[in-house]
Amino acid sequence: MINGKHNFISITLFSIQLLSFSIQSSAILPTFAERIKEKVFPRVTVAIRNEANHSVYLKCGFDHVNQDLRRIQPGEMKSWTFIEILFPLRWCYVHINNENRGAFWAFTVFLRCTDCTWSIRDDGVYNLNNDEKIWEKHKLFLE
Repeated sequence: MINGKHNFISITLFSIQLLSFSIQSSAILPTFAERIKEKVFPRVTVAIRNEANHSVYLKCGFDHVNQDLRRIQPGEMKSWTFIEILFPLRWCYVHINNENRGAFWAFTVFLRCTDCTWSIRDDGVYNLNNDEKIWEKHKLFLE
């Protein structure tokens, strides 16, 4: 009789440990639905760094709270994160100098990035092509 109780207790403890491991694992690993959601509606980060030799002015349509023209110091970086839902377009206006100013698409699905990196330089705005690992100059519009 003691052996029977001992086996029952051992099996019960083992089951509790197995259940505990299963709960912890499911909390760590994303569910199937979460993985599908991340593929269909990915989280996108756009980072813009001022690599010009002087301050520039930047205004972006990412947040609805503050869309003022902001002075960005050399070396300073601004970034935004959002969920891509139904082909969003995110724009920025930059004033580098009197010859280089205008708007650019900071995010479109055609850029094919979820970690979009931009560089503002003295001669214009560049985007890092993640596939080829090269900087590509983008034309400013609405000057």
